[in-house]
Amino acid sequence: MSHTPIIRDNIALNAHPMGCKQNILNQIESLNDMPQILDRPLNVLILGGSSGYGLATRIVLAFKAHAYTFNVSFERGPKGKSSGSAGYYNNLFFHEIAQEKGLLCDDLNADCFSHETKDAVINHFKSCNKTIDLVVYSVASGIRIDPDTHVKTVSSLKPIQQTYSGYTVDIARETLKYESVEPATPQEIEDTVTVMGGADYALWAQALSKAQVLSEGCTFVTYTYLGAQSTHAIYKNGTIGAAKKDLNRANQDVNDILAPLHGKAVISASKAVVTKASVFIPTMALYASALFQVMKERGTHETTVEHTYRLFKEMIYGDSPEIDDDGFYRLDQFEMDPQVQSKVHDILSRITPENFKDLVNFDAFKKEFLNINGFDVDGCDYTQDQ
Repeated sequence: MSHTPIIRDNIALNAHPMGCKQNILNQIESLNDMPQILDRPLNVLILGGSSGYGLATRIVLAFKAHAYTFNVSFERGPKGKSSGSAGYYNNLFFHEIAQEKGLLCDDLNADCFSHETKDAVINHFKSCNKTIDLVVYSVASGIRIDPDTHVKTVSSLKPIQQTYSGYTVDIARETLKYESVEPATPQEIEDTVTVMGGADYALWAQALSKAQVLSEGCTFVTYTYLGAQSTHAIYKNGTIGAAKKDLNRANQDVNDILAPLHGKAVISASKAVVTKASVFIPTMALYASALFQVMKERGTHETTVEHTYRLFKEMIYGDSPEIDDDGFYRLDQFEMDPQVQSKVHDILSRITPENFKDLVNFDAFKKEFLNINGFDVDGCDYTQDQ
């Protein structure tokens, strides 16, 4: 097993199993001193629980709410000399660690978009005589195969109506390059909404409700990102923003589906995080680097798992949700603090390819990117044979 990450075009082509395990252990340890979220156990279905906010949600609810977690994600296992994906190892070791702690969990490695996957999940919960208290939708895929027509659709990360230009970080070379992204075509916008919008979210709610596997008062949670003005052109006002607007529309449909059960569907407007997807969005890597630096200086920075803990402890199962006029749970209030944004904007306005490492803590950003693939993880002994 290679101890060295292979990064090409900001894609990690390999993952380190024991680093992934240690990364999960570190996240669990960071929650040790935090109060329990609930005294009663939960049955939780997480769609996309192998990485990012989905994995953080699983860790938080398993270890701080004694939840039974069932995760559905589509991950690549090891083959020949090639490692499995980081998500594959995250699922494997989460299961191992949870069982050691006496926590029940299950995984299904399958396409979340297919009818067959929905049927398999429904049959599982019926066979276990369990009903679902919480559904978390955190699917992050750039491709969707239509469950009826089997047509494959590919999303695009592009601006709408105007060209966007900005610096992109080459993580492997630790350099900046100035890139321009042409505006999306109408077809590319439609395709991105098809893949990343709310259609599948609503289909899950319909299928689970029809099968009567949802508990009375069931909650659905999904994640969005609103972001600062400096990211709007490529994110909020781009193709991914169009998809998120469709997710907002679908969330109301899900609320209507849950109404007979006195349930609710919630969208968390969460903070910027380092993910496998975010590094492809121009400016986002630099924005996140500057943001994390400023928030650490102010003492308001949270890791993804700490951020997610606050969502469930204070907002979903707590009594102090911050809800804006559009119904978003504003978990991002520390990021959107005007003083934070003013400092971040000042840093970004002065960045050049020559000085960016002096202005932002790029090493911390890169470490987070490596960590999600199991590399450079604190506490992992990389000298041991795998």
